[in-house]
Amino acid sequence: MNAARIYLIGFSGTGKSTVAQLAAAQLEWLAYDLDQMIAERRGMSITEIFAHEGEERFRDDESAALQELDTEQAAVIATGGGLPLQAENRSFMQATGWIICLEGRPELIHARLQRQRDEPDAIRPLLDSEDPLEKVRRLKAQRQPIYALADWTIHTDRLNPLQVAAEVVRAYRILEQTQRG
Repeated sequence: MNAARIYLIGFSGTGKSTVAQLAAAQLEWLAYDLDQMIAERRGMSITEIFAHEGEERFRDDESAALQELDTEQAAVIATGGGLPLQAENRSFMQATGWIICLEGRPELIHARLQRQRDEPDAIRPLLDSEDPLEKVRRLKAQRQPIYALADWTIHTDRLNPLQVAAEVVRAYRILEQTQRG
């Protein structure tokens, strides 16, 4: 492993972007948000990329952004919810840092996504469905076996973002004391 890295994975709405900023501040590291990086680079929102170019193009952009990060800098990276689905992304993250999953119940994730829906930078293509809660449940169930491969999981349902960030830092410190298996 080069510099210290924390990759935050988990379903949309679990707080990865906010928590990455807060945890990085606590550790005095850099923070990256892959979705934000892609949107800035492409000059369009994630929703627009999904609509005009498809999810596959977005996933390609996501993988490229992950690989382009400077591995010599200590950082907390908020990934997109689907990034760890590709084996090469998981391998890269495992080789260069610790993977911490932010977990939440589908009902709470749906409620969070609904509250964020009208925010100017909201990235919520998951809500474009006749039954968004059912879509969250279905996609989350499909992704759960991959999320379960994380080095550490934090259940966010009853925690505020500062508490989740503190748990990320605590998990990192514990993981650093262990040997990679």
